[in-house]
Order: sequence, then structure tokens, then C-alpha cells
Amino acid sequence: MPSRWFRIAYAENALRRFAAERGADLHALRTPDAVSLALDFYRDRRGQHARVDDEGDGMLWQWGPDADAARFTIALTRQLIREDAEPITQLTLCLAFRWTPVRRALGRGHAWCWSTDAVGAFEKDIRSGAAYRAVAAAVPAEIILRTDTI
Repeated sequence: MPSRWFRIAYAENALRRFAAERGADLHALRTPDAVSLALDFYRDRRGQHARVDDEGDGMLWQWGPDADAARFTIALTRQLIREDAEPITQLTLCLAFRWTPVRRALGRGHAWCWSTDAVGAFEKDIRSGAAYRAVAAAVPAEIILRTDTI
């Protein structure tokens, strides 16, 4: 059971507060801490009025080139859909890295998690994957936290 709720429109603020409570500096995250932060936020905090039983609160793990193919990125996105079918809100924590031959060879990919009951297996899959291993010890060139509505 989540310990707290947040308004979907303020998801970014809720994640910032969650990070501050844990003493995490969003501007200095490394991949292992970013994954822990995003998944713990998913485990512990629920979006108010999210369609939880109908894929209305999910986590997306993505990796691959950024929009300009200038850098390799990993991202954890919390997708929230309200019960009243308001626009979809996506809160993304993205870490961008310089290209290396290993990272370029990974291409792009993604995986979804739709339940807090499945987060443990989801996290294990992320941390055992080639994309995670390729950047686990690297310092990101940029860390981006953004909210999009679609």
C-alpha cells in the first residue's frame, strides 16, 4: 500500500520532494541511484485518481539514442492516466551519456511495468540488462527531469 498520494498535475514536484526526503540530488544522479529513485517513487507514491486497474499508472524503461542521435540515453517514465480520461501525463527522468561503440551497438529498446507487485522483477530485468550495464558506472553528461502531457 502506498504511503502517500500526489496530484497527477504535480507529479514532477512530488518526485522532487521524494528525492529531497531521501537526500538525493537530482542533478548528480548516477544510473543505479536514478533507477532506485524512480522505482521507489513508483512503489511508494500513487497518483490521485489514476486508473490503476487499467494501465493508468505504469513505469516505462527506455534506452537508445536521443532525438538528435547525439547521445545515448536511458529513461524511466511514469505514465499516469486519470480515471476521467484527462490527457496522459508522463514524468520522465532521463540520463544522457556520450556515445561509445558498446552503447551504439545496443540500439534502442523499452519495457513496461504496470503493477507495483511486478516492480521487483522489473527492477531485476533493468539491472541485468545490457543497457543498464553499459552506463551503470558512467557519469551522465546531462540529467533531465520533465513532464509531458499527451
